[in-house]
Amino acid sequence: MERKKHSVYIARRIVALVILLFMIGGIITAVTGSVRRKRANREAEESLSVSFLDEEQVNSRFKGTSFRSTQNGGSFEYGTEVIDPAALVVSHTCNVSVDGDRKIDTSVSGDYEITYRLYKTDRYGKEVSKEITAVYTVTDTAPPDIRIAAPTVTLFTGESFDPMSNVISCTDPVDGELSCKVESNVDTSEEGSYTVKLTAADKSGNETVTSYAVDVEEFALSETPSDGVYTYAYKVNRAANTVTVYKRDSNGEYTIPYKAMVCSTGDDTPVGTYYTYDDPSSSNWAPYYPWWPLYGDVYGMYATGIVGSILFHSVPYYSPDPGDLEYEEYNKLGTSASAGCVRLSVRDMLWVVSHCPEGTMVTFYDDADDPGPLGKPEPLRIDVSSPNRGWDPTDPDPDNPWNQ
Repeated sequence: MERKKHSVYIARRIVALVILLFMIGGIITAVTGSVRRKRANREAEESLSVSFLDEEQVNSRFKGTSFRSTQNGGSFEYGTEVIDPAALVVSHTCNVSVDGDRKIDTSVSGDYEITYRLYKTDRYGKEVSKEITAVYTVTDTAPPDIRIAAPTVTLFTGESFDPMSNVISCTDPVDGELSCKVESNVDTSEEGSYTVKLTAADKSGNETVTSYAVDVEEFALSETPSDGVYTYAYKVNRAANTVTVYKRDSNGEYTIPYKAMVCSTGDDTPVGTYYTYDDPSSSNWAPYYPWWPLYGDVYGMYATGIVGSILFHSVPYYSPDPGDLEYEEYNKLGTSASAGCVRLSVRDMLWVVSHCPEGTMVTFYDDADDPGPLGKPEPLRIDVSSPNRGWDPTDPDPDNPWNQ
């Protein structure tokens, strides 16, 4: 009897031990599983990453602005692009979404706070996520743009002069049209060299300062130098329709760029170096001067012979009347439009006839990519609906309505 009781006791102890072992195993399994799940969750979270386009890539992709990266985003220059923040992502190890549908409008200055949500599920099916906040700023650092028609303006004594007449535009990419502050010491009653200084500032404090030269001279037809030493030589770039005047240096070479003029050449404009002929004051020209009959029953002012029938002359007029300009032809200055002669504005032709005596060297060449060391001046354009359209706007004639 005692043996039987002992056996039952032993059996119960074994059962209890087995149960305890199962419980311990379950606890161990549960703890181990929890650790594994936490580790998997942590590993998944640590694997969440996203990479963004670098400066070069952003500037290559979005042409209507410029980008500078910062530690937590970047700065866009004011421009025309509207950028989806998702387009700034270059690679990622997870799903990426942008909080909301906000776009970066580079035409509107300010800060754009963008939240990127990174998420994925771990191997146990639990989602992990984190957020990255980037701040993109649209700023205005671009200075205003002042465009002038010519780097050097030539006036003759007694002329009226408006310093803004050589300014084509003064604009800012953000603020639009601006006014220029003008500082000028020009005195047209005295011969000499003067300077006009132009300053423009936008609302962001960006400032542009530029200037151009003004030469005031007594008008007189040029005369062939008795010593054969010419002050100027001319180079005509047919492909760019630009004339650059060079001054003679101390070595007798024409290497000093002095003045640039926009012109119109044509298919028959030659290539090579020539020397001007027929002083306008000579008997051959005097009967017509300042008018010269041109091909097509039209007339040019202040013609100066270069080679054969190729001349410097003004844009054609329908008749020998300064108010009868072919204004549509005038608006072609800067393009190939002549029959072969070199067309210039009246003001530039006046400079030519007072600085280009018979025997002056003129070289024709082609370089479409480089108009010359002084660039290509912006030609004035005529509003064809204006009642003043029959006059060259550069003509200093006191009767010119553009000067009123």
